[in-house]
Amino acid sequence: MNYNELIVDLQKIPLDREDIAENLDRLIRHAAYLEKRTDIVEPLPRGILDTAPSFMRKQLERLRTHLDDEVDIIAWLSRSLMELRFMLRCMYRGKEQYDELIKEQLKDLKDIEKIIFHEELPVADTSEDLKAFHADMNKLWEALQKYGIERGELKSPSPASYFAKGADLLHEYQIGWKIHSKYVHPTSYLLFGRREFVYGDWAKKCFWAFAQYYAARNLRDLHKMIEAIP
Repeated sequence: MNYNELIVDLQKIPLDREDIAENLDRLIRHAAYLEKRTDIVEPLPRGILDTAPSFMRKQLERLRTHLDDEVDIIAWLSRSLMELRFMLRCMYRGKEQYDELIKEQLKDLKDIEKIIFHEELPVADTSEDLKAFHADMNKLWEALQKYGIERGELKSPSPASYFAKGADLLHEYQIGWKIHSKYVHPTSYLLFGRREFVYGDWAKKCFWAFAQYYAARNLRDLHKMIEAIP
């Protein structure tokens, strides 16, 4: 597929309802195509292709479904695509950055485990499912010790700004992150702001544009990643 047909110029992103639908169909086709590229065997691009295209396709399909819903829903989808851009651009830099990002899931698992179990061991009335989860997690941590990963040494998950900086995209983070945050959290602005302004057409068009832009940039980068494989 020709990635040059993907619109990555914010000034040219469609904002007319019919044109947006056409562009979303185009973006979804590219995501589905990349999802089916099972011929790539290099470990780093293979790992990215196993996850990123399907994630984007689902976000774009949700956007198509919720295009006329309240602006906070659109902002949530848009921010996911923006954060993915920071993460992907970090991983493209090499195996060390890729492995670091993969390791983030272990930090999340540690946090989840700590939330579920306040004590080191499950209490007597813990359900069998949670006891099984605890046992599985212990096996995981024991296995990871062989690779030099200690549960106690894992820090908190890194924020989006960390990956934006690592991807040399702090300028995009500074432009886009704050406006998204006003809509994906129950901010005072979202709760008590003048509704006709907060939920106005300008806001919806803003996030329509951001979502299409970040999807296109991510897909274009994936195409170029494949193109660069020797």
